[in-house]
Amino acid sequence: MSEGKNLAQRLMPLFGGLYVGIGIIGFAVTGFGSFLQNTNDYIFISGLSVNPFHNLVHIAIGGFLLIMSRQGSTTAEGGCLGVGIFYVAAFVIGFVGPTNLTIIGMTGRFDLENFNHLLNGIALLGLGLISSAASDAQARRSGIPA
Repeated sequence: MSEGKNLAQRLMPLFGGLYVGIGIIGFAVTGFGSFLQNTNDYIFISGLSVNPFHNLVHIAIGGFLLIMSRQGSTTAEGGCLGVGIFYVAAFVIGFVGPTNLTIIGMTGRFDLENFNHLLNGIALLGLGLISSAASDAQARRSGIPA
């Protein structure tokens, strides 16, 4: 493990790299046309629906996580929590919103990608909270005021 880095800073590059990779693979599947349309394209033949805009969002979120992981510990944890909240909000919007979210390529509330957003949101929120609690505990042990 990297010396001096908190848990979020160590694991966020994995999430970030994964999202950038999924976005790039998504563009290989969807191409660049019909940018905001429901393309009925799926990544990994798994039911994870995407369109070019959705791919771009994955790349942007991945890039954001990669950049935030290189910032100070509190900033990295905040970035991790922020993306986790974003993904949980995306799940809520996808589940209670219109049955066809064309702009992000989802086909309805039970679209597998919607639940993928929930899992990613919970994972990133958990990572941010656990990392923050560990950083706080370490600061208390060191006598550093919070």
